Amino acid sequence: MANNEDKAAKTPGSGDELANDVARLYSWAHVEDVAYRNFTRQRKLPQKPAVENETATVVSIAAPLEASGIANVTGSPVSPVPVAPVQETPVAFASRPQPENLTPAPPIQAVTDHPALAVYSLAGGVGRTTLSANLGRVLCSLGERILLVDASGSGLLPFYFGTSDLRPGLRTFTAPDGNYQPIKVLGTDEVTATWLENDVKGAMLATQRTIFDLGPASMGLSAEIFSLCSTVLIPLLSDLNSILTVSRIEASLKNMESKGIKTPTAYYIFNRFDEHSSMDQQARELVARQCGERLLPITIRQSTDIAAAIASRMTVADHAPESAVTHDCMELALWLRKIAPAKQANKMVGRWSEQ
Repeated sequence: MANNEDKAAKTPGSGDELANDVARLYSWAHVEDVAYRNFTRQRKLPQKPAVENETATVVSIAAPLEASGIANVTGSPVSPVPVAPVQETPVAFASRPQPENLTPAPPIQAVTDHPALAVYSLAGGVGRTTLSANLGRVLCSLGERILLVDASGSGLLPFYFGTSDLRPGLRTFTAPDGNYQPIKVLGTDEVTATWLENDVKGAMLATQRTIFDLGPASMGLSAEIFSLCSTVLIPLLSDLNSILTVSRIEASLKNMESKGIKTPTAYYIFNRFDEHSSMDQQARELVARQCGERLLPITIRQSTDIAAAIASRMTVADHAPESAVTHDCMELALWLRKIAPAKQANKMVGRWSEQ
């Protein structure tokens, strides 16, 4: 899907051509009549043989929020908060050792009432849109009102929430059981400064957190979008093309700072990561030498659950709520809430009334 995102973003022609391409992909996957499934749907992961030198950590998806959180972000096992209100069902995850030279990322200096995150990359096919959708979905399960801004030019974010059409504007997606705040997705046919000023900024004020999916279409407005954000998250793959963009991104951010442009702290995260691959570990070490503590010890591991979720027009948190990759997304969401907490909605004050 990550490759599809960038292909869609670069495909010339009208929105109808892109819609036809997406429809063709769905026809190949035989999912034309798949309805948006219940947020509480669960699937049992197949039993995998234990890996030597790994210890099993029992984690419950249904653990209450107050009893969860990240003790530290250096790889210690965590107890994620509920992705869906389900019965208490322990699921075994393997704890993953992290490089010892990484330390927890420091909090950002300033926190706004409506923090925004930019998911940004100069490399294609890194899973930027997939990460944006899944992170927004998990944050929604934690009780936040989320706005996803599709500034990538592809318009694919709504597909992760069950739709099958390309349409610009503000769209609202509601969980079938009504247990969560709706997720709003704002897209456009053309990413312009006028759209950013008139549509995006107003929508941001009505939500608790905004996630920008930035792509080729928004590169000309990256400075303006960064000025609205408290954090930039840059997904990487363990390939040369992705690794080489790190120095270019760092130079670009420093250039913005030299011009007096507000530049949020940029963090890097490895996506589709195989902890048992020596190549992936070497790639981490290389980026760690460049970025230090701004390379997150959290990784999004490689998983077939993501492809299966995309084929069903769902996030992986909906399709496989107990999967290891959903656990990874939960770790990332909890980390983001620590460094950029969103202001909680005020509780209504008043007498009870009888209906």
